[in-house]
This record gives sequence, C-alpha cells and structure tokens, in this order.
Amino acid sequence: MVGIWLVSFVFLSGLVFSGIGGTVLEMWGGRRLAFSDPFVSREHVVRSLWMTAVTGPFMLVNEAASALRERRIGVPSLFSCVLLSLTWVFLTGIVVLDVAFFLSDLLFKA
Repeated sequence: MVGIWLVSFVFLSGLVFSGIGGTVLEMWGGRRLAFSDPFVSREHVVRSLWMTAVTGPFMLVNEAASALRERRIGVPSLFSCVLLSLTWVFLTGIVVLDVAFFLSDLLFKA
C-alpha cells in the first residue's frame, strides 16, 4: 500500500510542477504551449531545453490534440502521445522530489 501512495505522490508532484510551469509559460507567451516559438527556439537553446523539460508533457498533448483535429494523426498515435506524456510527468516528479530532498538536506542539516 505504501508503494501505491509513493507512486501517486511522485506522479502528482510531477503533474503539479509541470502544470504550474505550463500555466506560467502560457501567460508569459500569450498562447497555448507548443513545440514552437516563443517556447522553443534555436536562438535560446538552454531556455528551450528548460521549458521543454518542465512543460514538455503539456506541449506534447497540445500538439497531439491539434494534429488529431487537423487529421494529421489517428487515435492510436494520440493514445501513444498521452502515454508518453504520463510517463514524462512521472519522471518529472522523480526529478522534482529528488531536488527537493537534496535541497532540504542542504538547508536543514543539523
């Protein structure tokens, strides 16, 4: 039972972190998240990598949903994009919690 709680906590941590980051970037950019300017550009590679690492799952789902509306992909491709996005959120949660525990160990070490 503890494993289920731990997996849920990691997943929700990644979802919240990516969601807050995505909302901030959408407000900053003034448009939906996508793998295009102003979120991803060749001129600002480090910024683009950071934005993609944090909000990539939402970028991927937005791109897949718009491609489905335009009939460029089918439902199985959308399903695989959603599964990849869920995995990405889980892995983001692992990184976020690892960084949080590392920082708390540095700050509150007795």
